[in-house]
Amino acid sequence: MKILIGVCLSKKNSKFVNKFLNSLSKLEVPNNYLLKIVFIIENKNHIFVNKISKILKSKKSDFEILFTDKNGIPQLRNIFLKYLKNNVSKYSGFLDDDCIIPIKWLKNMVKFIEKKNCDVVGGPQFHMTNDKFYAKLFQIIEPKRTHGQKVDWVATNNVFFKSKILNKKDLKFDIDLKNVGGSDQLFFKKLHFKNANFKWNLKSFVIENIQAERENLKWFLKRNLRYGYSGNYIDRNIYGPQLGFYLNFSKGCYLLFLSIFLMIIFFLNDNFYKSIFYFCRSIGRFSVLTRYKPNKYI
Repeated sequence: MKILIGVCLSKKNSKFVNKFLNSLSKLEVPNNYLLKIVFIIENKNHIFVNKISKILKSKKSDFEILFTDKNGIPQLRNIFLKYLKNNVSKYSGFLDDDCIIPIKWLKNMVKFIEKKNCDVVGGPQFHMTNDKFYAKLFQIIEPKRTHGQKVDWVATNNVFFKSKILNKKDLKFDIDLKNVGGSDQLFFKKLHFKNANFKWNLKSFVIENIQAERENLKWFLKRNLRYGYSGNYIDRNIYGPQLGFYLNFSKGCYLLFLSIFLMIIFFLNDNFYKSIFYFCRSIGRFSVLTRYKPNKYI
């Protein structure tokens, strides 16, 4: 039985590729399964090709490289979706190229999806930073979920699913979100609305290498503003313009109220930063009333 994992390689993460590929080459594969890594690369970037060949061939790992002239991560993800429709596999998944993948990741995913009998499995992403302050901020913005919990969306940095769940479902990653982010959240929310069963697996985590510019409070503020904006877009896309508008406005008001409440009791734990982040998300939600649109992925 075959497992296909899609990886979109981006130039901005090129300095992390060696660590990522080395971790992939060490993955333990469950008995009776064959693992194939499918790399999608923009504009025939031969630096990536040379690194892939050098590291994975030496480990006798099975892989395939797909080239494209299309730009943007959503476009690259869609190429992998098309690949899945033309190649038989039992399980599939996505991983990000700026992560380190623990050796037991795949075994834990297969064990979990077979034991829990679900369609899609997501897992946490931890962040590789030595700064305790920024480690705390990363922890605040990550979703809080328990092992085995039912969820309604996951991210492509760490997702594993039954390949057949995409059969007869004409779903694609939204290319309008390529400079914003959130196309994976929208994709999996739509899949969940089509009755796919999602669960959370704490044992299959990944570790993200951190870009230096992210260890900056300004980046966290922009990131939360973007979360609000993309949440606005996602709700309107799923529920339609009218219902999506009212739902988005309600969520914006809730986030604003929560921000004010946490500010009042900010002396408790991390409430001060939570308050600021929720305020930024509320502003992002209300951006539907303006012409604001992020012009760069954050």
